[in-house]
Amino acid sequence: MKTDMAVTLSIVMPVFNHPDLVQVMVESIRANDFQEWELWAVDDGSSEECVQLLAAKFSVDSRIHYVKRDCQPKGAQTCRNIGLEKARGEFILFLDSDDKIEPFCLGGRVEALRKRPEMDFMVFPSGVIVENHFTLQVQKYMYGFPLYRDDLDSFARRILPFVVWNNLYRTDSLRKAGVLWDTNLKSLQDADFNLQTMFAGLRYTYAQCPPDMGYRIDTSSSSTSKKVYSGEHQESILYAIDKFYRMYQSRFGHLYDYQLYRGVLYLYNFVMTDGMIPDFAEKMSSVVLRYSWFYGRVMKSQIWITSVLQFFMPSKRARQIPMAGHLIDYGRRMKAKKREIIKLLAR
Repeated sequence: MKTDMAVTLSIVMPVFNHPDLVQVMVESIRANDFQEWELWAVDDGSSEECVQLLAAKFSVDSRIHYVKRDCQPKGAQTCRNIGLEKARGEFILFLDSDDKIEPFCLGGRVEALRKRPEMDFMVFPSGVIVENHFTLQVQKYMYGFPLYRDDLDSFARRILPFVVWNNLYRTDSLRKAGVLWDTNLKSLQDADFNLQTMFAGLRYTYAQCPPDMGYRIDTSSSSTSKKVYSGEHQESILYAIDKFYRMYQSRFGHLYDYQLYRGVLYLYNFVMTDGMIPDFAEKMSSVVLRYSWFYGRVMKSQIWITSVLQFFMPSKRARQIPMAGHLIDYGRRMKAKKREIIKLLAR
């Protein structure tokens, strides 16, 4: 295949070990009906054995550019920025290396966004990959469906309407808006990137089409998604909470304070599944207090109640009781999300 062929679509994909899963994703790209693409597979420091194996596999297709991350810090966000800088296509798609796309994905996305020249990006629905099989079995890890009246409300609550791999972007739109992946983040990167695009005024809409890719939910425990909220990411989470408050309040004042507080409660409960981490909990509530006196005091009270209850009951239950209202509401919203997705898929 000629290397000087026209490039319509640039695909950016960070790579870190797991060559078997990477190969599945790459082959699903190559199996697409649409062929005018280039792939920037940016390696984040894989083992030399993995690098050699992938380099050999990728060499069969000149559209695949396998490069090593040549700057700091380590992380998928740095790799994505490298790919964004190198991208030559009119459109750009960010994919994870352990997922899988359907054969109609690339062509369908390009055609849909071409029909909407006034849009800077378009959101596409997704399914899931379970035991290497694409399925529309409805569960909370499906994104990209038009479910909410206010996506900013949902992002603030951490009920994500879409993530980055749902979206096809116009490359020039991202560059003109100066949107980059925040290399200070070890987690919450997708939400930050999407919020950057929205606060920069990029226009988007939802595509009305069948799900065209799958998010893998059965990867090994060593995958990034499994350790995203581990102790080593605590400072990154605090940084993200602070940044989200700054972004929203700089545009809307205190309009979204309640939703942002609920988003912090989501992170608090997701991180501290077995009980409370006192120092981390205190730091989270202090960030909330910095931007919202009322909700900051409420959260500090919830943490204080947990600290007292821990003397009388298991830590997990002590955490859950002051958070009961949030946990019940979140569960209700997830059930409603599944019901709405089922309705959309049935159309």
